[in-house]
Amino acid sequence: MTKRDLKTLVPEQEHRVLTRQDWVTAARQVLIDKGVFGLKLRALSESLGATTGAFYWQYRNLEELFEDIRKDWAERNTAPFTRAIAAAGPSGMHQYLAYVRTLVIGGEFNPRYDNAIRDWAHSDKRTADVLREIEIFRINQLREVFAAMGFEGHAALIRARVTYFHQAGYNAMQIT
Repeated sequence: MTKRDLKTLVPEQEHRVLTRQDWVTAARQVLIDKGVFGLKLRALSESLGATTGAFYWQYRNLEELFEDIRKDWAERNTAPFTRAIAAAGPSGMHQYLAYVRTLVIGGEFNPRYDNAIRDWAHSDKRTADVLREIEIFRINQLREVFAAMGFEGHAALIRARVTYFHQAGYNAMQIT
């Protein structure tokens, strides 16, 4: 991703004050394209056509931005499943198909964002904690889907785990 590509993510306006969301949008793309080690303040500032001082109008430090990225990922890559499952109604099979549709057809769920967070979690305890929390939430969503299909207790949980981690493996291997 070039500076020009990042600038298209946040439209240029004369004397426009950058928001926290502008910084998160740029940082998300860098994280996906280059990994967490690409998240350097000077490079992010330049990509947004701003000074590092502009960053400090929004954030006290990089860790605050990192926390916003973690929250952005948790919402952006989990909410599509929540919405799809809820919209599918009470049928477990319809809920499961809605889940799969979100994975396969989607557009809202970004497997590369999940991969970037997983990679980051290897070197950052806070990110690992957030990842674990969201994975538990997602697996519980799937457990409820399998329960709606008639599977009880451990049988629903095992199916949920297998489904979730099977897809995580496909995403990690970038199988389409």
